Formats: sequence, C-alpha cells, structure tokens
Amino acid sequence: MTWMDVVLGTYRAALAAGADPTVVTQWINDAQNDKRTALARLEEAEKPQTSAAGGANKNLRVEKPLTEKEIIEIAKSLGDVARRLQSAEATAKAALYEALGVTVRYENATRTATVRSRPSHAYRWSVCPRGDLNPHAR
Repeated sequence: MTWMDVVLGTYRAALAAGADPTVVTQWINDAQNDKRTALARLEEAEKPQTSAAGGANKNLRVEKPLTEKEIIEIAKSLGDVARRLQSAEATAKAALYEALGVTVRYENATRTATVRSRPSHAYRWSVCPRGDLNPHAR
C-alpha cells in the first residue's frame, strides 16, 4: 500500500462520513500534485550528476573517490609542504585537522594512537540529495 492509497482511503472515508465533496476534491487534487512533485524530485535526483560548474543542481557535487595511486601522487606533489606539516606544532595544524575532520587520540598507557576522519560540515551533505519527499515534515 502506497502513501497515496492511504491518503485516498482517508478521503473516501471522509466522503462517506458526509464531508463536503468540493473540499475533498481539493484535497485529492493537492495530494496528486504532491505526488507529482515528489516523483519529479526523485527523477531529478536520480539523474547522473555533472560537475559542480555545469549541472542543474549546482549544490550537489558528485566526484569519484580518489584511488590509492592518486592519493600517493597528491602527497608526492606536496613535497616540502608535507615535511613542513609533519614538523609543525600540533596546535598550528588544528584548523587543517578540523577542515579535514581528522581527530587523533593518543593512549599513553598502550602507546597507541587512534586516528579518525569525518569531513567537517562543509564537506558533508547538508540536505537530502533526493529533496524533501516526506509529506509529514511539511
């Protein structure tokens, strides 16, 4: 049973209980418009995304993940910058770690470090890529 079936069943019950047919007709029209809008959003979201500069939805940027080889090449291309970052004070690197979403937790007793990476807010989805398809959230 779909959402539309539930809604239409509710409207039929309202008609049977004596609701104004004109009002119920408007409800049905509104529900059908909501369904068309949701389906259009879903169809748009499922289209292959183009680059951020060209696509219809410029807020969504879909890129393939870096391969191990690409990451190594980027690190090599940094050259002296990578060495300078390694020797920099931890407090000086805080903004970089925060932007990359990197946290490091050191356990002195076991002499182990746990490194976690979660991209900062700017690099995560802030909206559902399929839009608001939940009619109850409106």
